[in-house]
Amino acid sequence: MNPQYSTFDKLVDSLSTEEAQMMLSNIADSMKMSADIQTDSQQEPLLMGGQVKKEARISDEPFFIRFFLRLKSFFKSIPIETIYEEELIRRIGKDLQRNYKQYINIKLNVFTDAFYELLRELRKTQLFFTSLLSAYDSDKGDFYLLASSFVAPDVYAKLMYNTDPFSAAAGSDATTNLRADFLKKIDDTFSLMTADYKTTMYQAANAIEWMRHFCDLAIDKAVLKFMQDVSAAHTCSVYLIATELDMLASVLGVSKPIPDVVLQTLFLLSKQDRLNDKQLNLSQESVEFISQASHALEAIKGFSVKVPILDLARYASKSIHWQAQQLEAGENWFQLFKAAWKKRFNERWQLWAAEQKRLHLKQEMLSLLKQEQLASLMYKPWENVWLTLHFRREFSLSFLSSFFSTLYPETLQPVLKTLLMEGNFYRRENLAEYTNAFTVLEKQHSSIATFESRLSPEGEIGASFIELTERTAATLKSKNGLETLMKNTETDAKQIIASSLGTLKTLIALLNGFIEGNKNSIYAPLLNWTIIQGPHNIEFRAQVENVKNILQKTVVLLSEAEKIEVDF
Repeated sequence: MNPQYSTFDKLVDSLSTEEAQMMLSNIADSMKMSADIQTDSQQEPLLMGGQVKKEARISDEPFFIRFFLRLKSFFKSIPIETIYEEELIRRIGKDLQRNYKQYINIKLNVFTDAFYELLRELRKTQLFFTSLLSAYDSDKGDFYLLASSFVAPDVYAKLMYNTDPFSAAAGSDATTNLRADFLKKIDDTFSLMTADYKTTMYQAANAIEWMRHFCDLAIDKAVLKFMQDVSAAHTCSVYLIATELDMLASVLGVSKPIPDVVLQTLFLLSKQDRLNDKQLNLSQESVEFISQASHALEAIKGFSVKVPILDLARYASKSIHWQAQQLEAGENWFQLFKAAWKKRFNERWQLWAAEQKRLHLKQEMLSLLKQEQLASLMYKPWENVWLTLHFRREFSLSFLSSFFSTLYPETLQPVLKTLLMEGNFYRRENLAEYTNAFTVLEKQHSSIATFESRLSPEGEIGASFIELTERTAATLKSKNGLETLMKNTETDAKQIIASSLGTLKTLIALLNGFIEGNKNSIYAPLLNWTIIQGPHNIEFRAQVENVKNILQKTVVLLSEAEKIEVDF
């Protein structure tokens, strides 16, 4: 039986081969984004004059301007500070009209068609990054775990070992002390993160959080507020999108270069469901990704270079004191990083502890069956698909297959058949129940064989797996199709297991009635219990007792196996 790995471990398994690692190295080299693509905020007009305007003082103005402002304040009965702020906003508008009239018409207070096109291009970029961020949003920890493999490969390798009992504790038993030792080693490994490693990881966290804020911007709403005029140009009132400008300026005002490690990690996470697809050309996909990422980064840089977004935000909000909102910048990355590694350890520990229990259980099964190995499934069509799938009922089904092919026909069936043929049942309903249970057990070996034949390439289930794998591309639709098929296969197996378990419990109750029951019990004794099989009665009754004990042991083992499979 195969354990259910976490999403991260499935990704690691897919990338663990030497060929895959070499491919990753090539991808990392080709994904180095040139410095001129990344945004240099110090050269962008969005920051020009921002601090100067905010710190301007009336006392610095020429005498004539001060006199005019005081006169205006007197006649309007408005504080001179307010009048002065209005003057500064007017100056911003004048500067915008003079230098950026292609984007804003100050006289009409509307944004132009050119600004509309820039927003549309920015929206396309947003959609590109949004598609990548779904994996990050679903589990930030996995992002930092994978990113650390690029940033701190030595620490990553050690943490991978120290968080995996399958590797580090082979041959040991799951104990509280062993678990504590693991946790101490993990904490000690965290201390190996050097200042340089932490700085690079923080830059990655800073960038990915900035990207998340960028993708949260309501650019689509701003675009929809533009209306076509008679000339087919799109325009929009400056004040109608003041709220959207406020957040846009807050995000672009602190725009961050996107490190290569962020792009590499997002690329792999975005492809994690297809990494087992033999038709996936990771190198070719990376080339396409690089092209899209380059275009997206250039669009952000182009907008930042062309548009004085901070001044636009001040003008639209009519506030010279406008300031960018404080945004979360990934300061908690190290806490998420540590929590993610400990989460991985807990998941791996649970799987390992369950696997230890499974191995002990398997030894008990083999001892009961007097066999060296459990029967294995002849066909496993889920192992040949591009999606990592696990058949969770394999352990129980293998045990039942061995049980009904060896122990049942050799030891149990003769005794049970004798009871059916020669037993004088006190209650008619007990006879009907016993007959039904015996009939079910007689058919179980055939039911399991039929199920296995359905798994073959010619069988219903096997053919369906082949069809979904060969005739459909690795898409979300085909992924859902494979997962549904796997679930249905497990349901079919579960029905066989449940039928066997229920029937065995019924037989145990009936046998208990034969051995220890009375005529007032639901399960009454046989009327000929003390004479059945004549001179061999005592020996036969001992055989019935042995059959009952075997059935009880079988039920316990099968129930325990089911519990393990539910957890895996």
